[in-house]
Amino acid sequence: MSTIESNVPNNLFVLKHKDLDVAMVAIDLTSGKIEHVLATYLPKELPVGCSEDSPNSILSWWESRAIPDSRRGIQQALNFLHEESNLSLMLSGYGLSLTDHYWMQPLGKELYWKNLNFYENTFSDELGLLLTDSEKIDINANISKFSPSSSVTGEMKKKWIIKNDIRYLMKLSANDYAQQAVNEVIATTLHKQSGWKNYVTYEVETTKIEGKEIPCSLNPLFTSTRYEFVSAYQLIKNYKIPNELSSYEAIIEQAVKLGMNENEVRNQLEYTIMTDFILTNVDRHFNNFGFLYDSEVGKLVAMAPIFDTGNSLFYATDIIPQKENLLDIRVNSFCKREADMLRYVKNNKCLNLDKLDGFPDKVQSLLLTYTDMPEKRAAEIKQTVVQKIEYLKLFQQGKKIWKKEKYW
Repeated sequence: MSTIESNVPNNLFVLKHKDLDVAMVAIDLTSGKIEHVLATYLPKELPVGCSEDSPNSILSWWESRAIPDSRRGIQQALNFLHEESNLSLMLSGYGLSLTDHYWMQPLGKELYWKNLNFYENTFSDELGLLLTDSEKIDINANISKFSPSSSVTGEMKKKWIIKNDIRYLMKLSANDYAQQAVNEVIATTLHKQSGWKNYVTYEVETTKIEGKEIPCSLNPLFTSTRYEFVSAYQLIKNYKIPNELSSYEAIIEQAVKLGMNENEVRNQLEYTIMTDFILTNVDRHFNNFGFLYDSEVGKLVAMAPIFDTGNSLFYATDIIPQKENLLDIRVNSFCKREADMLRYVKNNKCLNLDKLDGFPDKVQSLLLTYTDMPEKRAAEIKQTVVQKIEYLKLFQQGKKIWKKEKYW
C-alpha cells in the first residue's frame, strides 16, 4: 500500500459515472449509508433527479439502488454474509449495477470502470444463489459479494445470471402458484400479438426451491455500456409538481425537458395503460417504467421497453372478480383506481383490439402449463381478460367506462 493510500480515511468514496469523478462522499462502512456529500465536482453528471443543491437527493438515490428491506429472506442472507445492511452489501460490490453506470470508488484506490463493470466483466453466481434460495449453499463457503444481484431492486427474489454471454434477470416466487413469473410471459405474448415493438421479452424456466421445481422468469438486459435506465420516479422525486399538473403530465413534461419526444412518451404510456388494464396489472408504480439515457450525449433518447408486469391477473387474490367489479380494481400508479387511468388515454386506438383474438385462451393455457393452478381458477382469470377486452371496446366507442355503468 502506498503512503498516499494509507493516509486516506477509508470511509471516503468518489461517486463515479464510468470514470468521471462526480462527487466525494463519506460513507458509514457498517451501515453502508452516505453520511455526508463533501464535494460535487461535476453537477451535470449526477444521477437524474439529484442536485448539487440537495445533498439528500444523493443520499436517497444511493439507498434506492439496494435490495429493499422488505424483500423476503434478505435479513437471513445478510446475517449469513455478516453484513449489517442491504447498503453495506451493495457497497461490497462498489455499488455497481446493470441499470446504470454509477459506482463508488474508495478514495486513494486506482480502479477503472472497464475493469469492474458488470456489462463487460463476468461475476460469480454465488451471491445470486443465496439471495434466491435456488440452490443449497455451502455454509462454510466464502461467497463472493461482487455481483449485480446486490443492487437489483423490487420485492420478488431475483438475481442476474450470464447465459450464452448475455446478462439475464431471473425472478422467482414460490408463493401464489409462482404466477408472477408466468404473468411476465403472458405480457410478452400480449405485446407480441398486438404488434407492439418496444417491450422486454420474458421466457419461463424452472429452478429449485427447497427441492421443489418452480417457474421463474428470465429477461435479457435492456441497458448497455452506452444506455442507462432512468425511472419515471427519478424525474419527479425532487420536482415540486404544480397543483394544476397531474403526476402523469409532470413526468411527460420533465421527460421532454431532458430530450424526449412528447408524442413518443404519450404513445407508449397510453398503450401501457390499456394493456395493463387487460392484464389487471396493479403495480405500474413510477419505478416500473421509464426512459433510456444516452451517457454519451447526456440526455434521454428513448422510452425504456415495457417491463415488470408480474403483479397482474389477480396473482394474490383469492376470489376473482367479474363484470362490473372489474371496474373497481385498486392499483399503485397514477390513479388509485385502475379504470380511472383510462382518463389519461387520448388516442384510444393505440391498441388494436382486433389483433387479440384468441389471446384469453393463451392466458389460460400458459397458466395451466407452467403452474399447478386449479383449472377453475385459470378459467376465471381467462374470463377477466375476455371482459376487460370487451370493456376496452366500449371505451374505444366513446364510453366512459370508469363511471362503472352496467353494460351487460
